[in-house]
Amino acid sequence: MNRLLAKIAGILSAPALCVALAIAPANAGNSPPDFNGVWGKYTYNYPKPYLKGGKVADGYHNEYLMPWVVEALDRDDMVSASGRAIATAHSLCYPEGIPYVFGETRVQILQTPAEITMLFGGEQEQGRTIYLNRRHPEHIAPSWYGDSVGHFEGDELVVDTVGIAANPASGSMGLFGTPHTKALHVVERYRFLKDGERTVMRGPNPNANNPTINADEVVRGGKTLRLTFTVDDPGAYKKPWSVTLDFLPLKTPIQEFVCTENYQEKELLPLVPKSDLPDF
Repeated sequence: MNRLLAKIAGILSAPALCVALAIAPANAGNSPPDFNGVWGKYTYNYPKPYLKGGKVADGYHNEYLMPWVVEALDRDDMVSASGRAIATAHSLCYPEGIPYVFGETRVQILQTPAEITMLFGGEQEQGRTIYLNRRHPEHIAPSWYGDSVGHFEGDELVVDTVGIAANPASGSMGLFGTPHTKALHVVERYRFLKDGERTVMRGPNPNANNPTINADEVVRGGKTLRLTFTVDDPGAYKKPWSVTLDFLPLKTPIQEFVCTENYQEKELLPLVPKSDLPDF
């Protein structure tokens, strides 16, 4: 009888053991890399594999994009060519979401054993939280930044994000990306470049009136942080596509920038979010 009870207890405890193993850190017993700090790149936006010469490659035959996405980007091009501003999350002072926000030039990373907070700076100030060593909730309410969970695989932070809202503001990304559906799934990988490894970073624009990074801000001899993110959405893309970005360590903190206080696009001003009642 005692043996039978012990066997039953072992069977009942198996699922709990599987759950524990599934969410345990991949590098248990080793210290994860320390990504704390402020990181910056010289350019807004990011390269896109589906573009060639600034245009969607091969039109409706593009190897990455569904036809309806090609049409949406073509409409954006027509609006831009007419001299009018494109209504996007970025241009309307809405949160930029994932992966749109990777077009910003600065990010401050606050890392603890339980979670990682990222504060993005540049032309907008916004933030997100990545929860470490846990699963996505069974039911996720769509949001601007979605639900992000992460874990370390050796010296690499892997972040999985789902539940990204696809409303008119976040779903039309203009220059920073493409429209998407609620099935959007983004996987990010963060690591430091190894000694001798070449960077993909594009250098400062010598003709820029307002450079995104000044030379005296960069930490001399500091490590370069690499982000590679992969975007998948069966409703919008024929296959996943990836982008790699490198960030330099900076001495300066993220500066406050309130989008609506620095707004330039007068024709879009009626579309900028506002509240009938103030928060304070």
